[in-house]
Amino acid sequence: MLWDTFNNLRGTITNQWLWFAALVLVVLFWVIAAYKYYKSKPHEAIQDQQDDWTPTGRIDLSDPQSIGNFILQAEETRTIDSMGGVEHREIRWRKATLDEAKTVVVAYHAQRNLAMTANYIVKSSIRQKSDLDNEHQKSQLGKDEAPDGKSQG
Repeated sequence: MLWDTFNNLRGTITNQWLWFAALVLVVLFWVIAAYKYYKSKPHEAIQDQQDDWTPTGRIDLSDPQSIGNFILQAEETRTIDSMGGVEHREIRWRKATLDEAKTVVVAYHAQRNLAMTANYIVKSSIRQKSDLDNEHQKSQLGKDEAPDGKSQG
């Protein structure tokens, strides 16, 4: 009886279709595992690039609802590579931080104080060379004329 069971089992194992089905299942398992592994790589790269934003220094006051409440916004940019290897530049506007708002206020007050300073006009007592030349020519013309207005001769 034990011998018959062994022969039945051996006949089942040697069946070519059973080996083929097992091979297909193993290959299918590895294909799915490899697909999930390689699929997760670009996704992780995109998540790593989320923190690559750098401020450009540009600011803007915007009023999205047009009700008079302005929001200070700062511009940021980043460069990412597409799947084809082409670099793309992305720009976004976000609400400004407290330090950026302080910088804007300091720059505004500096500009305002510069505009409010008095503009002094300084008048120099030093004569320009052209004025001295004109006076010299006038004095030369006066010397050439006779004091009584009569010509000599």
